[in-house]
Amino acid sequence: MKSSRVLGIFLCVFGFAQLVSAAAPKVVFVRCGKLIYDTEKPPIANAGVVIADGKVTAVGANLTAPAGAEQIDLSQYTVLPGLIDAHTHLWTGPFGAVPSAGLGLLRATKAVDYALRSGIVAMRILGSDNFIDVALHDAIEEGTIPGPHIIPCGHAISIIGGHGDFLNMPEQFPLVDYYTPLNGFINSPEDAEKAVHLQIKYGAKVIKVLASGGVLSPLDSPTAEQVSPEELRVIVEQAHMDHLKVAAHDENLTTILAALHAGVDSIEHGSELNQEAIDYMNAHHVALVPTVYIVDDIMTNGVKMHMPGYVLRKANELGTKEIASFKMALGNNVFIAAGSDQRYEPGHGTARDEIMTEVKFGMTPEQALTSATKHGAELLGLDGLGTVAVGKEGDLVAVQGDPMSDIHVLENVKAVVYKGASISPMNHTGEASE
Repeated sequence: MKSSRVLGIFLCVFGFAQLVSAAAPKVVFVRCGKLIYDTEKPPIANAGVVIADGKVTAVGANLTAPAGAEQIDLSQYTVLPGLIDAHTHLWTGPFGAVPSAGLGLLRATKAVDYALRSGIVAMRILGSDNFIDVALHDAIEEGTIPGPHIIPCGHAISIIGGHGDFLNMPEQFPLVDYYTPLNGFINSPEDAEKAVHLQIKYGAKVIKVLASGGVLSPLDSPTAEQVSPEELRVIVEQAHMDHLKVAAHDENLTTILAALHAGVDSIEHGSELNQEAIDYMNAHHVALVPTVYIVDDIMTNGVKMHMPGYVLRKANELGTKEIASFKMALGNNVFIAAGSDQRYEPGHGTARDEIMTEVKFGMTPEQALTSATKHGAELLGLDGLGTVAVGKEGDLVAVQGDPMSDIHVLENVKAVVYKGASISPMNHTGEASE
């Protein structure tokens, strides 16, 4: 009897010890050479960051590592918050290819892995097929695959023959079953309402509307007005009723003003801003996501990249306007969030390229880094990102040198920490950093 009581006590104590052990948080101590904990505040020299179960619990100079903590030594580098890309798409194969949903999704898993290893800890995907962005969001959140936080939109809302229509096929292939609100295509306010509801039903966390024509689409012009003011109002109303934001692709002034008066939350590209539009954006805190990198890259390297002739023509017609609009918005203190408009094909453009291009066209490094950290977090509604502070997620990017004086040090990321875990980084060529 006595031995059984002793055994019972032992098992209880052993079980309690196991429970305590299982509940003990994983603690990581990151030693930083210089920490830019907030891009709008002075950095901290000889900083330390303590991360427990993925959340920051202490930040400061000359901190001591907690007993038993895993240690990550970034003392040779400048460390800054994880970067946020407010306007992305997904790489699913060569430009113009139409892969199966399965193959497209498998390729896109490489895209989001490349994003994370480039230091991108969150990305807003503004248009994809077959809800693969939603699938990636779900798989990442449940831990099935690695990747950054994803804000998916499902299908961007477009007219037939508009910026969302890449099927340049003859009329004997009517594709009636393809041109539906489920796939984002609308012909009326009723269609617009249904399209919003269907994107939300299947997992959208933001709504994207293609109010004007664009550059990469083969069938339209950036000067075209493609969604009526009434359709825009319905789209915004329905999205806001579900507490989702609306991002509006706008390349000309008429559609910019229509989208603003409909109540959108961000103007994407904004290639033909005027003072009226800027004043409205400032008064209503509407964000501009200028995407200056992609248009500059096409204008500079489009021939070398073998871009189609129509893309080169439209980019060159639009590029000067878009850069001028960006400079005008910057000079008028418009709220700007960085968005690269890239597909994250491994070895190609990322938010880092957008940040560097923003500096090329007039931003200070501080402003550009703020656009890809604090402003991106605010626009995407990710309160736990954007700065390194107690209670925030433990996301860090390390670079050699000082990005506040030389923004190009972002080209070669030396280390990435995501939710307190060390991630093998990639440099701007898509290769592992040394």
